[in-house]
Amino acid sequence: MRKLACLLISIILIGCGGGGGGGGVSTPPPGIYSVTLSWAPNRESGVNSTGGGYQIAISGQPTINVPYTSGPTAPTTTTVSLPPGTYTATVRAYAALDAQGGSSGSLSAPSTPITVNVP
Repeated sequence: MRKLACLLISIILIGCGGGGGGGGVSTPPPGIYSVTLSWAPNRESGVNSTGGGYQIAISGQPTINVPYTSGPTAPTTTTVSLPPGTYTATVRAYAALDAQGGSSGSLSAPSTPITVNVP
């Protein structure tokens, strides 16, 4: 089975809850922050086709699945809502088929952990 490589490259705090409503834009509840996570794309064809994508692990949170949906590559960003605190985040690429064409699947080693501080 070939190992898939993936690297988490940035985490951006993009907004905070509170404030007024308007325009159909969804905002997190007060005290919850929207955090955008982005990572370098994996170039493996299995990651960028049906059954491929990324798994995001954030300490104390459920694993986030970011699957391939269409186009040339799987998405390389996701936005999560987090309360204030310090978190560790990693990303892993996955593919439906292993390197020999089997159906057991492949999952990369986790990226280097990144610390996320939400004020």
